[in-house]
Amino acid sequence: MSKRLPSEVVDKSRCVFAWCVTEHGATVHPDDEDHRSVGVSVTVRARRGDAGGPGEETELELGALRRAGDSETWIVIETGIGVSLALTREGAHLLQRRLLGEIGTDGALSRDGDDR
Repeated sequence: MSKRLPSEVVDKSRCVFAWCVTEHGATVHPDDEDHRSVGVSVTVRARRGDAGGPGEETELELGALRRAGDSETWIVIETGIGVSLALTREGAHLLQRRLLGEIGTDGALSRDGDDR
């Protein structure tokens, strides 16, 4: 890993991605060169997929991430229960459409159980 000399100027110029809030060049750590958006928080009741019970109230954080070696931007869903998921933009749009179709008014999962 290369070490930045004190006399070197840190490039904090705006990133090419309008949504990126990373201060590029602020440190020499490789992860600091990843492009990250501001996270959007939503409180939901959730549980791990392998757990039972009513779940717990937790914060989901949604954001965009493009690591230094990536050729595309990923939509990241992080949780307070130790699970995270990264989807391509196309995958996130597909998930959005499928969720709307399945849990929407006329979707197969619009009701829980025998609600007549």
